[in-house]
Amino acid sequence: MSRKSQRGFTLLELLVTLVIVGILITFVAVSFTTNSYKHEIRAEANRLAQRIELVRRVATTHNETWGLSISSNGYRFLKFEPSDEEWLESEERLFQNYDLPMHMFLEFDGNLDIPALIDKYNEQEPEMVIVPGGEMTPFVLNCKHEHSDQTRILESDGLNKVEVFAMNDEREPYSDDEDDEEDE
Repeated sequence: MSRKSQRGFTLLELLVTLVIVGILITFVAVSFTTNSYKHEIRAEANRLAQRIELVRRVATTHNETWGLSISSNGYRFLKFEPSDEEWLESEERLFQNYDLPMHMFLEFDGNLDIPALIDKYNEQEPEMVIVPGGEMTPFVLNCKHEHSDQTRILESDGLNKVEVFAMNDEREPYSDDEDDEEDE
């Protein structure tokens, strides 16, 4: 009987294969983490913009004055009580205090002609006021994550809808439509 020669993998071949697989896993993990932060930032910026637009509608339909107090790690809606002439925290479920997820933060941007607002979150006065006609304090607000260079910018001139857009590396704004194409 003849013996068939049995040939297996050499130790060198196994090591090369493991190194290649390790490199591929690292690329996938880094890519996934970066996209995860990007989507988290987008979701939080859109949530805040939608809430601001909703409170504008409430202020208009109920003839009320509302405010938004913003800190670096969260925000809260305040309602002006004309009889007492003071701001009260909203008790409505949609407008309760909101803390951002860990490692996310908000900051006002005064780079444009719109002045930067002062962070007075511990006081009972809002940085942004929304009047019954739907007008509000103009603002530029950056939504960021500590572990990402991605930034979502919320901006309003006080009369028009709050716009949310991303800032690319060249610091030029681009729309969510372009961002969606980039994800595909």
